[in-house]
Amino acid sequence: LPGVTSIAVLSDGYFLAASLSGERTIKMYRATDGNEGGGVELVREFKGHRSGITALATLDCKGRFLSAGMDKTVRLWDSRFNIEEDYEEKEDGVPQHEPMILLATFTCFERLIYSIQTLTEGSYVRPTDDIDMAMVAAMAKKTAFEGAAAVQQAAIQREIIECSGSFATLSRNDKKINMWDMSVADGGDENSSDENAAQIKLVHRLEHETSIGAMAGRKNLVIAGDIMGVVIMWKRARRASFASWGGIGRGDAGRKWTKTHRFAPWKAGSSLRSPEEHAGQSVARLCLLNGTGTFVSASKNGTVRVWDGVDAIEEYEVHRGRHAHSVRVTSESVTGVRQLPHVRDPNTGEECLAFSVGSTDGHVMSMALYPRSPGEKKGDQLVMFHVYDNSPEGDGDDSNEAAAVESIAVSGTVSDPVVVAGDCDGGIKTLNPTWNSIAIC
Repeated sequence: LPGVTSIAVLSDGYFLAASLSGERTIKMYRATDGNEGGGVELVREFKGHRSGITALATLDCKGRFLSAGMDKTVRLWDSRFNIEEDYEEKEDGVPQHEPMILLATFTCFERLIYSIQTLTEGSYVRPTDDIDMAMVAAMAKKTAFEGAAAVQQAAIQREIIECSGSFATLSRNDKKINMWDMSVADGGDENSSDENAAQIKLVHRLEHETSIGAMAGRKNLVIAGDIMGVVIMWKRARRASFASWGGIGRGDAGRKWTKTHRFAPWKAGSSLRSPEEHAGQSVARLCLLNGTGTFVSASKNGTVRVWDGVDAIEEYEVHRGRHAHSVRVTSESVTGVRQLPHVRDPNTGEECLAFSVGSTDGHVMSMALYPRSPGEKKGDQLVMFHVYDNSPEGDGDDSNEAAAVESIAVSGTVSDPVVVAGDCDGGIKTLNPTWNSIAIC
C-alpha cells in the first residue's frame, strides 16, 4: 500500500488495511509471527471503491465491516468468505452460489466521509449460518411478516435474512455527526441499488458549534472534539420517547441525544495566545476507555489528555481543565489512539485501563492508568510501559528516520494484546505491548 491510513481489526484475528492515496483496494492480512515488529501475510483483497479509502470500521463479530471512500460512498462487506469458500459447486467446478462479499453500497452522502464509528452491531443472519438465537429470531420475524414460503425461498437462494446495525459518520471540517440505522433491504431505498442486502436511514444529527476534528462512541455515548480543543459528550436517552424527535421515527431511532458535558483544556478566563497555539489545541483523535465516560483526547501538537467523565453523564455542565492527566508525548502529530485490553500490573496482578498512541515521528507508545502507592495522592497516575520505534533496522546510521505511523488498531486479550501499526511507506507491523518497565508521565 502507498501509505496505510486506515486499519481495522476483525474478531477472528485478521485485520484490514487501506490507503487514502490512490489505492482503491482494501487488503486483509494476518500476522506471520508473534514477534515484536513482526511481518504480515496478505490473505484477501476487497475491490469495489473507485478511489482511495478514507475510513474503515469493524461492525460486528461476524465479519462485517464498513469502508468509506473518496468516491463518496460507504460500503458494507462480509469478510467471512475470504478464508473458506463454503458454497456448493457444480460438477464443472463453477460455483452454484457465489458468496456475497460486498453486501451494500450506500450513495446518499453529499460530502466525503473521513471517519466511521460503529454504535451497535445489530444482527446479521445468512441461511448458511449455524443455528443460534439470532437466526431463530430472524426466521420468526420473516415468517410472521412474509410467510413460511419466503423463508424457504431465502434459504434456497441464500439471501440475507437479517442485516442491521447502526453507525455514525463524520466529514472533514463538518459541524455535525450523522447517525445512521441499518436494516435488511426491502427494495424501498432509493439511495441503494437493487443488489444491496441492506439499506440505511439517517436518524439523528448531532450539531456542534465549530468544526469537528474527531469522534468516538458506542451504543449510547458519543464524544466529539473540535478545532478549539473542546470535547462535547452526548448521551442517548435510555428509553424510547413516545413522540418522535426532530421529525424522525419512534422506537430506538426516536431516542433523543442530549449534550451531557463539555470538556475544555484551558482554565476559565484564559485565552489562546497565538494562531500556533490555537492550531495545536485542535483535537485530532479520541478514544473511549470504558462505558462510564473516561476517555483520551490527542491534540495536533502531540499532547495526550486523559479525561474523567464518570461524573458527567447525567446533566450538562461546563468543566474546564478537568483532565486527570495531560502529557505531551511527541513534538509531531498524533495519528491514532486505541484502547488496549486491560493490562495487568506484573507486581500486584491488578488490571489497569490502557491505550496505545501512534504518531508521525514513527513511535507507538503504550500507556496505562496505574494505581499510586499507599500514602501518595489519590487517583491513578499515567505511566508509559512500552515504546516501539519504527526506525529501519540495520547499520546503526542515525540518519535513518523512522517512517511516520499513519494508523493503528488493537486486538488480542489481556494476556496477549496486539497493536497493528501502518506507516507512510506502506509497511504494517504487529506489536506486543508487554509490561516491561514503567515511566511516570
